[in-house]
Amino acid sequence: MNKTTLAAVSSVLTLATSPIFAADESHIETTIVTATRTEQSVADILAPVTVFERADIERIQPNDLQELLSRAVGVSFVRNGGRGASTSLFVRGNQSNHTLVMIDGVRIGSATNGTPALTNLPPELIERIEIVRGSRSSLYGSEAIGGVINIITRKYHDTDGIQPMLQIGVGTQGTRKVLAAVSGGNEQTQANISILREETDGVDNTSSKAGVAGDDDAFEQTAVNASFSHKINDKAELFAFYQNSQTESDYDNNCRAGGVTYTCSPYTDGEVSIANIRGEFRPLENWLLTLSAGESKDESTIDYHYVDPAAVGVSGDTFDTTRRVYSLQNDWTIGEHHVITAGYERFLDHVESNLSYGEQSRANKAYFAQWQADFGRLNFTLGGRNDDNEQFGSNDTGNASVGFDITDALKVIASYGEGFNAPTFNDLYYPFYGVPTLEPETSENTELELRGNHQWGSWSVARFENDVDKLIQYNPATFGPDQIEGAEIKGWEFSVATEIMNWNVDANVSLLDATDANSGLDLRRRADKQANLDVGREWQHWSVSGSLRLVSSRYEDTANNDELGGYGLDDGTVSYRVNEQVKLQLALKNIFDKEYVSARSFSFGDYLSIGREAMFSITYTPK
Repeated sequence: MNKTTLAAVSSVLTLATSPIFAADESHIETTIVTATRTEQSVADILAPVTVFERADIERIQPNDLQELLSRAVGVSFVRNGGRGASTSLFVRGNQSNHTLVMIDGVRIGSATNGTPALTNLPPELIERIEIVRGSRSSLYGSEAIGGVINIITRKYHDTDGIQPMLQIGVGTQGTRKVLAAVSGGNEQTQANISILREETDGVDNTSSKAGVAGDDDAFEQTAVNASFSHKINDKAELFAFYQNSQTESDYDNNCRAGGVTYTCSPYTDGEVSIANIRGEFRPLENWLLTLSAGESKDESTIDYHYVDPAAVGVSGDTFDTTRRVYSLQNDWTIGEHHVITAGYERFLDHVESNLSYGEQSRANKAYFAQWQADFGRLNFTLGGRNDDNEQFGSNDTGNASVGFDITDALKVIASYGEGFNAPTFNDLYYPFYGVPTLEPETSENTELELRGNHQWGSWSVARFENDVDKLIQYNPATFGPDQIEGAEIKGWEFSVATEIMNWNVDANVSLLDATDANSGLDLRRRADKQANLDVGREWQHWSVSGSLRLVSSRYEDTANNDELGGYGLDDGTVSYRVNEQVKLQLALKNIFDKEYVSARSFSFGDYLSIGREAMFSITYTPK
């Protein structure tokens, strides 16, 4: 164990034994469904999880989903510019298409690049987020090598009668935002609809002044969220939701057509939509049957907006992907100690583009089963899944987790999980750069966690290792994918949540070693150290919060010749509740106006930090 690791462990243990902590047991009462596909208390789950509740989102006031998720242990982002720009997600050092993202349990993501358009999911429409780290392929199949993120939309349910809400915000960079919502219902039926409109002028996010680059990169978004639930009787309930988000984002790039480079000011029109209907039935008291059908669409059009008259008639590119998902799940509760889960899932990916892809559709069907057992101080979970992929055949994955309560407050957990991930359509067929001979990635993940739950708070220390065979990674030097023999991704995670002198404190540290198994070189864009500190307090009508995020250096290239420096960011929020109906909020981002390079383009220069931002908002909820 190196000095950095020892220091982090020492810090966590020092916090864990400090006598100044006050009681706060809210974290123990939190329940999630993502880790096991069944509802469980966070304290009982045999997997490392992070949960953001609506109260956390209100306190943090993130500009976008990336900012919020970056505060979770083991999660980081790299973005090529401002709002709406291409973004890379890393969970425990696993790349973007190794983390399954769902909205209300529906799988989303682009079949072309394998990643969801997270910019298109505004935090204002989110009720909670469940983040599960570690391989979950035995439950969810492909794309879950690194973990699962389940985003639960804001539904404003549990109201009697009609309840409207209006929020208006203005900020730096010409930012304007309006959110309107109305919900209502009774004991049997609930419904809501919310609409968000946001515009910002943005800033120039690149150091290059080529062409018309140097202009501000604007972003605008219109999002609609609707949900409905109806309780038929004590044994049957129906749920439905729909979400649509349309964005337009400017970015900087060189524009080429027919081998010629033209002056342009490109932008992307994007649209993400998700629809789902779900029924929950209880044929028997101990048997829950869930049927679900959903569809997600990810549509984008790149308009190069050529300035050069010679480029008249040259069009941009379109990418439209559709994913349809059908699932059946049975949950049987047997006595006091056992829960058996078994089900079937089928999803179909389809791609339409003005570019020529070798294949346009791919189907996957799967059977899964899981056994959860609780024998007091000893509990375990065993699961397995078979995926039959239309292109890559049958793949089996499994997992096993064992937890033991050393004391009433101290728990040790050991886990093993296998992963499987099919190459994306871009990896295989993108014109001139795709490699049709790529093989699926597989992984083996092991971890050991020690966690404590006390009257003063909670803490955890985890050691993990994920060995990925046939890793597919983007090579910026060739603009296409490379498949390396294997990657070793291992590290430590430390976290603590407590209350100190009426201040809520959440802190986490991640130490990562992600390397090419053959060359020993670091995998690109992974920081080997990062840390988060969040503090907040409420009294009478006021609430304040502050955060510090630290990110170490990382390499932009696979050869480890181009190193980007580390950075630290400070954020803060202040809220004042005028009365039960009116709330005022001020959010400050990058308070000290830290300048840093978020990413680098081989052909277009550095993508710079956005700089200091401020947003003032008023929320009106008539009673």
